[in-house]
Amino acid sequence: MSGGESAIVEAIEQDKRWFAGSPGKDSARDLLSGMISGFFCKTFEYPFDTIKVLQQTGGKSEFNGSADAFFKTYQRGGVRALYQGLTSPLLGAMAENATLFVAYGAMKNALQVDPSPTLSNPVPVWKYLVAGGGSGVFSAFVLTPVELVKCRLQIQQSATTKTYSGPIDVVRKTVQKEGVRGLWKGNLSCLAREVPGNIAWFGVYEIVRNQIQRVFNYERQQDVPLYWIAFSGACAGVAYWAVPYPADTIKSVIQTNPKFSGMNFFQAGSTILRTQGLAGLYNGLPITCIRAAPSHALIFYFYELTSGFLATL
Repeated sequence: MSGGESAIVEAIEQDKRWFAGSPGKDSARDLLSGMISGFFCKTFEYPFDTIKVLQQTGGKSEFNGSADAFFKTYQRGGVRALYQGLTSPLLGAMAENATLFVAYGAMKNALQVDPSPTLSNPVPVWKYLVAGGGSGVFSAFVLTPVELVKCRLQIQQSATTKTYSGPIDVVRKTVQKEGVRGLWKGNLSCLAREVPGNIAWFGVYEIVRNQIQRVFNYERQQDVPLYWIAFSGACAGVAYWAVPYPADTIKSVIQTNPKFSGMNFFQAGSTILRTQGLAGLYNGLPITCIRAAPSHALIFYFYELTSGFLATL
């Protein structure tokens, strides 16, 4: 069979598949793969995220580091306290990852990124960076209300009285007090985190994976083994949080601390700098980076694993 005939046969086979062969099918594959990877990642990382938020909002006055925050939270409510408010962010993580990968795939299609790059025909890095930034814009809109619910439930772990009974109660009381727009409180902060964060996230992931492809002489990008995919994801996760972390701190205090009620992104940031110094913007960063490596390794591992499987159906 000639090369032209092989290409025709492959095109016919792809047309028969449910999750490959057209932009719509590719988006459906990204959607499902993103949801599954988000589920595994959030389940693993949530206790670490609880400690991060408590440190960001409680500061050094309440906790003497991540270990102290962990043990105090565990003593107050056991394992359940570390998973307080999981339902909303779990669903949100699935929605966020699905949104991210669908938007990232759409952006790559718009930039005409080769879906099967080779050593002799690599994709310019700038295309990955632009696609990553674009996906961050979409994810910020989806993620802001989810983050608000998550943070308000998590911060209750250090409070003597409980304001909210669960995720639905947070939504109900927020809408009653602040209107529907209140659910998107901190959206600018989230946007300031998601855009540069996803430029770093997807950019580092693609750069590391491409370097692995080159160093070990894998001709096609798809030939890179899943354990190296996980390693690339771990590097991407650390980069994602290290770059926009101050914006995440500002988002957390705007959404949870009454002292910052009514402040915009820049006012809240200036207040933190004035009262806590530069270190105040980085409360909880060490434990965040520690958790980011394995959790984001899981994201890309399960995304690529699921995407590869769905592409064969």
